[in-house]
Amino acid sequence: MHKGILTAILFALGITSQANAWGAEDNTNTPSNESSFKRHTISVGYGILTLSDFVGLIGSAIISIFGEDDSFGTLGAVSVDYGYKVNEVFETGLVFNYAMPLKNEQLYTIMPRAKLNFNATGFFNPFMELDGGVAFNENGAAPIFHATLLGLEMGRDTPIILNLLSFGQRGIFYASLGFKF
Repeated sequence: MHKGILTAILFALGITSQANAWGAEDNTNTPSNESSFKRHTISVGYGILTLSDFVGLIGSAIISIFGEDDSFGTLGAVSVDYGYKVNEVFETGLVFNYAMPLKNEQLYTIMPRAKLNFNATGFFNPFMELDGGVAFNENGAAPIFHATLLGLEMGRDTPIILNLLSFGQRGIFYASLGFKF
C-alpha cells in the first residue's frame, strides 16, 4: 500500500511542477485584473470512512462470524484531484482514488467531478461537489460516487481543502492540500 501511496504523491507532484511551467508561459499576456483568478487546481488528500471502508468492514465482520481470519485491509483512501474552473462558480475535473479495503486487494477509482464554488477568488471558498465514476480491481469494476454537501477551501495559492459534510469514496472525513495555477 505504501508503494501505491508514494506513487500517487509523486505523480501529483510531477503534474504540479509541469503544470506550473505551462502556467508561467500562459500568464505572460494575462491582463492584471484576471491574475487573481486561477483556473487549475491539483490536490492530494486522504479520507477515512470511504464507501470501500464500509464494504471492507462489513465483509470482515461477516467472515469473522464464521471463524475465518479478519480480512479488513487499511482504513481510508488517498486521492489525487485535478480541477478546471470554467468560470468563478463552476469547476469540473477528475479524481483518482486509491484504497485497500481488504488485505491484498487494491481498489482504484476514477471519477469525473462537478463542483460549485461560492467564493472562488476569496481566501475562504465554501463549495459543493458531486463525483461519479468507476472503481476497479483485479476482480472487476463497479460504479462509485462521492457527494460533498459542504466543503471549505482555505487559501488562495495553496489551499487546504476540507470536505465537511460528505459521503462516498473519498470518505466522510477528508482533507487535502492543493496547488492553484
